[in-house]
Amino acid sequence: MKKSRLISTRLEEKDAKILEEIAQEENIDKATLIRKWILSKITEHKLEKAAEKYQKGLISIEEGAKMANTTIWKFMEYIREKNIWPPIQTKEELEKELKHTKKLLEPK
Repeated sequence: MKKSRLISTRLEEKDAKILEEIAQEENIDKATLIRKWILSKITEHKLEKAAEKYQKGLISIEEGAKMANTTIWKFMEYIREKNIWPPIQTKEELEKELKHTKKLLEPK
């Protein structure tokens, strides 16, 4: 079993009530709802940070996927949805990246 750690926070009464209502709508307990939201936000944050580095030309798509702890395909989908492009590359840089990507996609 994975180790877990308790993290608590305070909410205003009105926000706590809204949380309870949403948990009831989703048919889950509050703790599960909060955990689901936090994990979703962590994933989103990782994708954003990796996409920023990719856009600046600091990392490749493969490195971005690793940094965001996701697949290359999901990272590519994310940057496409957000309309994120790498900086302009030279022909040589593009050819090098294409060769590297082909190697990654070859069946083993």
